[in-house]
Amino acid sequence: MKSTPLSLSKLQICPGCDLLLEKERVATGVRIVCPRCKSLLRKSVENSPEKAFAISLAGLIVFVPAMFMPIMTFSMVGLHGSSNMFDAVWVLFAGGYFFVGIMVLLVSIIFPFLKLSFLFISSLSVFSARISPAGIKTLRWYKHLSEWGMVEVYLLGILVSIIKMYGMAEISYNAGFFCFVGLVLLTIVSSTVTDEEYFWDRIEAQIAKKKESKPSATTTLVANGTAREAGLIRCEECGKISRGVHIADDELMRCRRCLGRLHFRKPDSVGRTWAFLLTACVLFLPANILPIMRVGFMGTFEESTILDGIIYFFQDGDYFIGGIILIASVLVPLFKIVGLFIILFSIHFQQSNWLQQKTKMFRFIEF
Repeated sequence: MKSTPLSLSKLQICPGCDLLLEKERVATGVRIVCPRCKSLLRKSVENSPEKAFAISLAGLIVFVPAMFMPIMTFSMVGLHGSSNMFDAVWVLFAGGYFFVGIMVLLVSIIFPFLKLSFLFISSLSVFSARISPAGIKTLRWYKHLSEWGMVEVYLLGILVSIIKMYGMAEISYNAGFFCFVGLVLLTIVSSTVTDEEYFWDRIEAQIAKKKESKPSATTTLVANGTAREAGLIRCEECGKISRGVHIADDELMRCRRCLGRLHFRKPDSVGRTWAFLLTACVLFLPANILPIMRVGFMGTFEESTILDGIIYFFQDGDYFIGGIILIASVLVPLFKIVGLFIILFSIHFQQSNWLQQKTKMFRFIEF
């Protein structure tokens, strides 16, 4: 078997299966996937810093009216009422639902704002070639917050409320609604135009100009070899490849580029997955069959479960919304639980059959 010594800067590690590969040049718009597990290795975006800067700036401009301007006005029995995002959070706090209010405040207002702000600062740093420690930290934080800003989920909740109230009240859409829709679209597009690897490469190039360049370490590229076998670690924060010291000391290692924590494998990954999965199994049934809300209207109160909501929309002819709730609230969690059980049992009993199918299933669960 032939082997080739290469510098670490010319190597890349698959984030899905740890396969060690030689880095390839990526043309604009081209996707490169791992030859073994088909994980996405790189997708190049043309003028990524400029696009990310413009979209994040537009998102920050739209953010203020989307949060503070009234979203909708409801008219019922001669009564009129309207509210904005902050009013909705305040109603939760006033009603004593502090935990729910805090979660809605974080995922619908604070995290989306921070996500756009961090992307704005990072793209401005890369675009202007003025790299600072703040720019590096904000790019790291942007990656962490990408999965926690849920304005699109809140928009889905607004649409569900509109459909449920359509026959009972007259609904008028205010400017805040259209600003909020624009904010959701800008937030989604900002993620698609951000080439994080390109950002980190530009940051490292700027850092290298300020310091004396040192020759990059080399390693031997073996066919079908993994990074762990070669003693290499891929930083989960920025993707930089580093040479590991000792597996026992991996908790102490930090990435030289972004200062992220390095480890060959996530500590206690299987055990923690078992714990969370068993907890999810315990909570699955009560989450779907116990009441999640109590609605009061003119002195009459009614409790609703998730299944009641699904049945209501199907009986009312709103099959699209009912199908979305059924898939997102029942079928997807059930599929994830069953799929993770299959994967964990395969690991426990060291079953090596159907690996490609299990990999596709795991990637679908992650998606």
